Amino acid sequence: MAKVIIMPDPDDPGFKGVLLRFFMKHLVWILLAALGLLLLLRNMYTIPADSRGIVLRFGQVAAVKTPGLHFKWPFADAVYMIAADRKRSLEFGFRIDERVRSGLQETEVPDERLMLTKDNKLIEVEWVMHYHIDVPELYLFNLPQGAQEKEKILRDLCMATMRRIFAGVMFDEGLTTGKQGIQDRARLVLQETFNSLKIGIRIDEVLLQETNVSDSIREEYNSVTSAEEQVKNMIYQAEAHANKVIPEAEGRAAVLLNEGEAYKFKRISEAEGEAARLNLLQEAYALNPELTRLNMWAEGMAEVWSRLKVVFVDGLGAESGTVKLLPLPMKSWEMMKDPSETGLKNEEKRGDER
Repeated sequence: MAKVIIMPDPDDPGFKGVLLRFFMKHLVWILLAALGLLLLLRNMYTIPADSRGIVLRFGQVAAVKTPGLHFKWPFADAVYMIAADRKRSLEFGFRIDERVRSGLQETEVPDERLMLTKDNKLIEVEWVMHYHIDVPELYLFNLPQGAQEKEKILRDLCMATMRRIFAGVMFDEGLTTGKQGIQDRARLVLQETFNSLKIGIRIDEVLLQETNVSDSIREEYNSVTSAEEQVKNMIYQAEAHANKVIPEAEGRAAVLLNEGEAYKFKRISEAEGEAARLNLLQEAYALNPELTRLNMWAEGMAEVWSRLKVVFVDGLGAESGTVKLLPLPMKSWEMMKDPSETGLKNEEKRGDER
């Protein structure tokens, strides 16, 4: 047989009385459950993916929460969320409006642009520091409260460091070739400064976006640059001329040296040969003076006659049977007077000529 259940009529005053008695009997538990549910909902929180949660329990750091759903103790815990993984930037010398950042609308900040170099010249610099928060609890408590106050402290530290670095470099180095070195040094010095202050910031990079000559010295700088270019051109021309002339001069010098060496070798060889001949002549003279003297005279006469102009006169000597030789220089007569003396003089003369 089917069992029939008869439900009470809600409009029946007896049913309402039963519900009222139930709530009155369990009112405390119902209120406690509602209060617990309310506390649970009010003390649940979610940390975004790029943030960290700093949990303070009675004013002391209790934990650092990672992204996700978390619960805090009511009346005891306070949670501060820091976007630690978000890449942050500080611009110096210019500003980019956050509302129009995609449009790259910049505003110059003249007071931050000017840097004084080692040679007392002004240079205009625009640069950016990219960083992120490495230790959120240090960033939260070791810097003043408030985003603007924190940014002001960071800007002052960065500007002081960059001005000190530019004060140690020359103007041309800061304008052209030294940018990479300045960036690396600025990143290193700033990171050391932040570490010593324990503010929990890690620098990703420092970029010098633009370096220009200050308007106050632009005209003088252009004049100096033009003069330097002229000097460089003159140096290049002089070097080109030197590269052309020096090899030619070295070649001529080498030729002269070779000719001198050849002439030296020739004269030494001739002198050695003449000395050897005179030694042989001396030995021969010691063995047979008369014959040697006669040979010397004959050699001297042969040399003398080879230099004379001989004129043959035809017909004048037909009757006498002789042929006259005209003219005979005086030197020939002197040599004929003393053949031995003439031969020795000729030898001395040939030696002097050699």
